[in-house]
Amino acid sequence: MHANDYDDFAQLLDDAYDLIGVGANKAISGGAKSMFFAAMAPYSLATVRAALGAHCVDKVRGRFTPKPADIIEQIEASALNDGRPGAEEAWAIALTSRDESDTVVWTAECAEAFALAGPILALGDEVGARMAFKEAYIRIVAQARAERRPATWSASMGWDQAKRAAVLGRAATAGLLPAPMVQALLPAPVEVAPADDKARAQLTEIKRMLAASAGRKEQARLDAHQQQVLADEQWKRDTSDRVRRYMGG
Repeated sequence: MHANDYDDFAQLLDDAYDLIGVGANKAISGGAKSMFFAAMAPYSLATVRAALGAHCVDKVRGRFTPKPADIIEQIEASALNDGRPGAEEAWAIALTSRDESDTVVWTAECAEAFALAGPILALGDEVGARMAFKEAYIRIVAQARAERRPATWSASMGWDQAKRAAVLGRAATAGLLPAPMVQALLPAPVEVAPADDKARAQLTEIKRMLAASAGRKEQARLDAHQQQVLADEQWKRDTSDRVRRYMGG
């Protein structure tokens, strides 16, 4: 947090104390707030807000007024549930990248650890590669969590477009990749529901314009056909007249 976050933090702390019900005579002092704020300085205000909320609804800890150690414990527990796969699951995900036809959706840590283990795997030592991967992955994930970096997922594209669509579709459903990114990576345009009324109106107008354009083209084709029919009939009449005049002469 930054110095300009102090007022918001102090209000959050007051709200938490009021919610737990410590009583007016036990309200946290200004000095204690400053010490609390200093202890939480390495974390963002949003992270502290979420941790305070988690403390307040904790069935055990939520009965007591929060201390810095309580909030840090909540933050660390949340980091362990940040959506990153465990080492074994990450290894299984990484192995699928060996097939160049397969599209792989993995975390940055998974990709980095597999790059380190790749040379060992290329030598045919899968057991050694797995051990190297797990050791690197656990270390890289621990560092990312210590730096409070959120999990980030990306796609490594394979050449098989059918497999790509299936993998990306599952990733979007699981919330690992945002829908716009998936749409951009798919081999063919995918119709996506409009996000709001304005988008729906725009889509409706585009469809109307396309339909009108198609109607105009069809009408023009019919008009041209009709003109050709009339021209053919006139040609036949003119030919018949010339034949009659010739025969009569």
